[in-house]
Amino acid sequence: MIRSLGVHQVFGIRSAWTNPVEMVWCSPAARAGEISSNPAAPAARGCLARRASSDVLRPAEGCRKMNGGEPEAPAERRGRRSMALWWGPRVMFVGGAVVLVVESSRGVPLWELRLALYVFGACSAVFIVRQLWAGHQRGPGGDPPRWLVRAAACLTAAGVLVLVAHLAGVEGDALPLVGSVLLLLGLGWFVEAWRGAKPGQQRKDLLWWGVALFALTLVTAIAAAFLLPKAKGGLILSLLIALGLALFVALPLGLNVLSEWGVRRLRRRSSAAGDDASVGIVGYLGIAGIVLCVLAVVCLGYLDWVLAALLLATALVLVLAIVSNTHADVALVLAALCMLAAAPPEHPKPQALLPAGGQRVLVAMGDSYMSGEGASSYFEGTDDGGRNECRRSPSAYAVALATEDRRFDRVLFLACSGARTYHVIAKADASLLQAKEGRPGPRIEAQGDEPGTQIDQLTSQASSFHPALVIVALGGNDAGFAILGEACIAPGDCEDQESAFTGNLPKVRRALAATFRSLRKALPADVPIVAVPYPQPIAPADRCTGVALTKTERDFIHRFVDQVDKTVSDAASEAKAGIEYLAEMKDSLKDHQLQLCRGRKSKAGINFVDIESVNGFASQRFSPAKWIHNSLHPNERGHKAMRDTFTTWLNNHPGLLQHRTHTPTPTPQEQAPSQALPTPEPECSMTRNAGNPHCQNLIRAWELDQTRVRWPWLVPVLLALAVLWVASIAVFSLLPVGEPRHRATASRAPAR
Repeated sequence: MIRSLGVHQVFGIRSAWTNPVEMVWCSPAARAGEISSNPAAPAARGCLARRASSDVLRPAEGCRKMNGGEPEAPAERRGRRSMALWWGPRVMFVGGAVVLVVESSRGVPLWELRLALYVFGACSAVFIVRQLWAGHQRGPGGDPPRWLVRAAACLTAAGVLVLVAHLAGVEGDALPLVGSVLLLLGLGWFVEAWRGAKPGQQRKDLLWWGVALFALTLVTAIAAAFLLPKAKGGLILSLLIALGLALFVALPLGLNVLSEWGVRRLRRRSSAAGDDASVGIVGYLGIAGIVLCVLAVVCLGYLDWVLAALLLATALVLVLAIVSNTHADVALVLAALCMLAAAPPEHPKPQALLPAGGQRVLVAMGDSYMSGEGASSYFEGTDDGGRNECRRSPSAYAVALATEDRRFDRVLFLACSGARTYHVIAKADASLLQAKEGRPGPRIEAQGDEPGTQIDQLTSQASSFHPALVIVALGGNDAGFAILGEACIAPGDCEDQESAFTGNLPKVRRALAATFRSLRKALPADVPIVAVPYPQPIAPADRCTGVALTKTERDFIHRFVDQVDKTVSDAASEAKAGIEYLAEMKDSLKDHQLQLCRGRKSKAGINFVDIESVNGFASQRFSPAKWIHNSLHPNERGHKAMRDTFTTWLNNHPGLLQHRTHTPTPTPQEQAPSQALPTPEPECSMTRNAGNPHCQNLIRAWELDQTRVRWPWLVPVLLALAVLWVASIAVFSLLPVGEPRHRATASRAPAR
């Protein structure tokens, strides 16, 4: 009798987690009494009760299975256990995400952040394994349950509102991260519901949607490639937003729906062909392809091509995650967002960095090679994006000298990442940096929220301590070190732009000489000053693993660093201010076997490409321009080698720290801007307020041209990714569907 109600009115559910136990569920019509004319209706209504507080149905008190089965209590316990197994992993996944977001927003120590990442990884693994093992939760009829779609809509709407609030100016550094995570989770649940609809059917709408999303991504990318070079003002922002939406929303959605279509098609063909089908061969070929990719990752890692291995491994894992429909892709992107949003830990300033009262104070001035950029952590308040980016590190060799060498009792740590000569020279000596007639010189200014230029800060504190020695590392930013690193990592041969860099070196020499004179004026006559050159970062090797630079580019960098160091030496001599030159520092990394291209890159004393975010505002932490600031800078090993070199040099010059009876003081004529030899005006300038165009603009235009010229190289890369994607689809088509079986119990119930 009850089978006459039909499967759309009474459903039988077999639990996927326990021994088969049949529970009868009534349709809303049956609960409303609309089937009262049916003889089985009273029994059906009697076996169901609706909880007053929710839409969840449970068997009524004392009810037994309609065909004479077991009591209600064990069945209800099994139902609760089944719901716990459905909900538990998903709640763990969301809870782990909350923990990771909170920890990455608080700026916690590195060990605590790693612990949060491990917790999130464990929760994600449980959820992913559960999705693979038992499939996705289904509602009546096999379609995704309505609560999944509603939850996805709520999460997506909340993410959009949070991001809009941030763009509208609402304060909160964590808003972009929270909004991005909510939006990511919401879209992930939407995709799960979309891919899970109409299970077992071959849905052509997935194919059309996937093709449309791919076409949208392609059109947007082509339009951006042609329009961005000529765009100005608000059009640039609009194009970047459109490109971001295409690459990070439309493309992943297209991959997801096409993956579902491919998996369903292969499963359907395999099922139709039977046991003798050769469809499974495609899946095994896919397994072979993925194994080859894993071996390629291992080989690249062994050859020290860590960046290439990381990119290939990331592509492999992301493709597998997207095809699997287990939210593994959401977990990976969420973890990446949180790690990028998390800034490195900060250290409180020790007593040794407070120079007041010191009688043998070491004064450290200059740029990032003196401040310690390249390390894994910095002092408080010196790594705040958009405010103070001096990045003064506890591992900087100047700090180690002041804390471990008895010849010094304190350190005045003024060095600041990105410093140029006009950030160091005293404002009162601005005339020393005067350019040629008719052209203004660079504007003397402090960096970020620093209280003044470095020499002005030294002068303001001079009465509270006695300096024993001043060390200065300066000139690299005036010469364009940062622009050089960017040009050499970009496509093309950076040696082609050599004239843009070497043409500025005469101007750098004059600016350094003026800065050394200004520093000599600010110090007592008995305080020695040491100009420190830059260590050679790359060994002159014919072959170099792990460094994505050609032999020509490596030779150019080696040659240019030599030229910059000679410029520093010439400026120290030209200043005629008794400036010592520490020539041995040039070979500090070489003497300690820590150069790139000498041994494994992971053991080098200098970073090649190192990704790390910054503290401060969210707009700074999420800016890709802030993620590679540690690249091409000495790390902790490098600064230890530089400290050893400096200590050895100081031991070999014992008279340097003794009281000086006479120190040459530059005459007024010597303090005037150098008019020695006329030098040709460079084609571009490394100073933004100079008369000629800035070199960075010209070099970035060259980088863009090089990228456009090499776009055909993208074809084999995209083809390889497509093959990997198809192989992943073939592999997942071999897996069992893993869906709980929904059975119409009513169809098997005996008639009464």
